[in-house]
Amino acid sequence: MILENIDEIIFTLHPVEKGAALNFVSGRVTDLLGYTPEEMIGLGNSIIHPSDLENVQQKTREAFRSPATTTFQYRIKHRDGSYRWFENRLRGVGPHGSDGPTVFGVARDIGDRVEMEDERRRDDEDVQQAHKMEALGRLAGGIAHDFNNLLTTIGGNASFVLELLPASENATRDALTDIIAACDRAARFTRQLLAFSRKQVLQPEPLRIDGVIADMMQMLSRLLGPEFELKFDLRAGIPPIASDRGQMEQVVLNLVVNARDAMPGGGTIWVRARSATGKDEDAIARMPSPPAEVVVLEVADTGTGIPEDIRERIFEPFFTTKDRGKGTGLGLAMVYGFVRQSGGHVELVSGAGTGTTFKIYLPAVGATQPAMAVAAPLEPIEDRPLTVLVVDDEAGVRHLTCAMLRRSGYTVIEASDGVEAERLATGHTGDIDVLLTDIVMPGMRGPELATRLRRGRPMLRVVYMSGFPDTEPLADVERGEATFLAKPFVRAALLGAIAPLANREGRAARPR
Repeated sequence: MILENIDEIIFTLHPVEKGAALNFVSGRVTDLLGYTPEEMIGLGNSIIHPSDLENVQQKTREAFRSPATTTFQYRIKHRDGSYRWFENRLRGVGPHGSDGPTVFGVARDIGDRVEMEDERRRDDEDVQQAHKMEALGRLAGGIAHDFNNLLTTIGGNASFVLELLPASENATRDALTDIIAACDRAARFTRQLLAFSRKQVLQPEPLRIDGVIADMMQMLSRLLGPEFELKFDLRAGIPPIASDRGQMEQVVLNLVVNARDAMPGGGTIWVRARSATGKDEDAIARMPSPPAEVVVLEVADTGTGIPEDIRERIFEPFFTTKDRGKGTGLGLAMVYGFVRQSGGHVELVSGAGTGTTFKIYLPAVGATQPAMAVAAPLEPIEDRPLTVLVVDDEAGVRHLTCAMLRRSGYTVIEASDGVEAERLATGHTGDIDVLLTDIVMPGMRGPELATRLRRGRPMLRVVYMSGFPDTEPLADVERGEATFLAKPFVRAALLGAIAPLANREGRAARPR
């Protein structure tokens, strides 16, 4: 009776020719595993998980030959077919000999403990992965910043010279056009780096993801060959998300292309959109701020799956399993960066022979949420001269920007960093209408410079320019106190960023 009230399963083993066999099991086994004691004795090792069987047999042999307590963990099959984690403590009783004594054993259900340990391990792995991706993001963003400065100098000068060149200079104009086109392609490359580093400038608007996918159906179908079958499952009643439409389309495109490349012999690609359910709770918990409603985008293939040893690296920039020249390794990195910047989470489900599914979890919003406009208008609308303080630590970018503005009739004050800009502004007795400053500079960053100058010039308008935007100036832009100009840029974009600020003051310069 006492044994029946103990939480653990009590049992004894005796040696047999091929190892050990049960000769007693307490009735607690019925509560914990669903078998009667008689059934348990008859089943023996047949219900031990195959991966654990060898270790169980080895530890049992040790218990027969040693007076010390032997402890080990293993999985055993419940009557319902699922495996449960147990911990056995074995100790030999009786005389020790070549055949060993009878072994007394206690089996404890440790399923809850194992689950907690697994959850703690997953949390630790998530933190380590987040730190690694954050470090890679900073590296990628830094590369994009430097690269965009170079592209601004190269492409900006090429477009500026092209404006000044007579139409008769065909050969030179063609060469400049090729330079500008190459810079545009390189700029797309840096935008992918910025997407991964979560430093891209987004223009969120209320979007219905099923509508975005529906608009892309024809284009996605053309992207695939006849050996692929593209299927869609777009559920009704999906709430809107706040997202940048262009970037959302790029996410869908990148995932479909990735699925296509995973099946060189062809196969089926599923694109699904739905509202989250209770089954998604674990993934939603990994979102930066789990919202009340979540929209799920899934892209699945029927390929061979992603090997387990590389799964944690697939979102790293420049990591690719494709042949040389067939992939940049930025597609999934861009997906990861955009989703995280949008407050979402990316889940990967993959197995050998079962294909791969990417699940994108994004927070839903109210349909009436206004769009956040952070892009500069492109049409200049100047009337009379302005004074612009240009600040950039990159000499090539600074000289080009000043030349463009002077060409358009602006008065320009030029500074190589924030400290010099503050000194020049303090010593300038006339108006300074616009501060055009880089964001990331040594010593004093652009936002700090703007704050300091506004103390003495409260009507100062600000334009931030950068190839590596930050969250601080974007908040400045949202308050209507600044405009953002992304590098690389050409003269039309530069003038378009400054002209609306000038118009508010009633002073501007007609571009030439």
